[in-house]
Amino acid sequence: MAVGAQGFVNPGHEIAAVSTDGGAHWASTTPLPGVTHLDAMACATASSCVAVGSEVVGNDIMGAAVSTADGGRTWSTISDLPKSVARLSSISCSTPTSCMAVGTSTDQDRGAALTTDASGSLWHVLSLPDGLSDPSLVSCETAHTCIVEGTKEVVLGDPSAGKELSIITTSDAGETWTSSTPPTGSLPQGAPNFKGLVCPSQMRCLLIGDATPGDGTPSGLIAASADGGKTWVPVAPPPGTTFLNAIACPTTTNCVVVGGGIEARGQSVQDILTTSSGGQNWVSQPVPAAVTGLGSVSCTSASSCVAVGYGPSTSPSGSQPVVARSADGGTTWASLQ
Repeated sequence: MAVGAQGFVNPGHEIAAVSTDGGAHWASTTPLPGVTHLDAMACATASSCVAVGSEVVGNDIMGAAVSTADGGRTWSTISDLPKSVARLSSISCSTPTSCMAVGTSTDQDRGAALTTDASGSLWHVLSLPDGLSDPSLVSCETAHTCIVEGTKEVVLGDPSAGKELSIITTSDAGETWTSSTPPTGSLPQGAPNFKGLVCPSQMRCLLIGDATPGDGTPSGLIAASADGGKTWVPVAPPPGTTFLNAIACPTTTNCVVVGGGIEARGQSVQDILTTSSGGQNWVSQPVPAAVTGLGSVSCTSASSCVAVGYGPSTSPSGSQPVVARSADGGTTWASLQ
C-alpha cells in the first residue's frame, strides 16, 4: 500500500494505491470525500492500517485520518478526530488497535499528539511539554513506549528566538514525557531536518535526515540511540550522502534508507543506504537511473523491499511516479515506472 495526494490533473484529493504482486502493478482506490492529503501510514498487520494527513474545511486545514481492515482495498474516514488538530504528519501503530499520531495544532503555539486503543474510533488528546510546537515523527515499540521527534522554542514563550531539535520519550502512552539528550558532536553543518524514526528493537533506535548549510549543499544525517531514545550519538554516513528521507528495518540488524531529490542549486542527487550492523556502519548502494528521489520504503523481510518516489519526466510537473524494488536487502534495485 502507498498513500499521498493527487497533483496537477486532480488537485485536492488524497490517493491510496494497492499492489498485490510486490509493486509491479498498482490499483488506485476511490478518493475519500474531504481528505485532501495523506502524509503517513502505519500498518500493524498486512491488512490493518491507519493513514493520517489533512483536509480543507472552508478556509481552514483540519487533521484527517483513514483506516483499512482489508489490506487497502477499501478505506473508511475516521470522523472523530479532535477539532484542535490542524494536521497529522506521522503515526505509529504497535498493534492493530493501538496507535499514536503527532502533528500540528490549531493553536499555533502547541503541537498535537493523540493516542487510540480502539483502531481510531476514539482518540485521546495528549499534553506535550511546553514549547514543543512542531512534533513531526513518532515511533512506538509498544502501546506505552514511544519516541517523538520535533522542534521546540529555544526560549520558552518567545517564538521569535527560534527553535531547536527536541526528542521526547514516554513509557506510559504519553501521559508523561521525558526530554532526551539530542545528538551532539560530529554533525553536518546546518539545521537538522530529521525525516525518519524507527526502533528496530526496544533499546536500539535510529533517526535519519539531512542538514543544509548556507551554501545549499545538503549532508545526510544519521543518529542512533542504544537506550530507547534517551541519549543519541551521531553516526557517520558514507561520503557524499545528501538527502535521507525514509528508513525501514525488517530485522534488528538490517535496515534500508532511501532518499535523494533536487537540491537548492537544481542538481539531482540520489541516495540509498544499507546496514547489517543495526545502524553502526552504512554502505551506499547504486540507485536506478530512472529514480530522482525516493520518499518512502518498506521491507517485508530482510531481503524484500519496495520504495516509492519520483523520476524524471517530460510532463508539466517535470517528474513521474516511480517504484523501486529490491530482492537482496537493498543492495541492488530495479525501477518499476
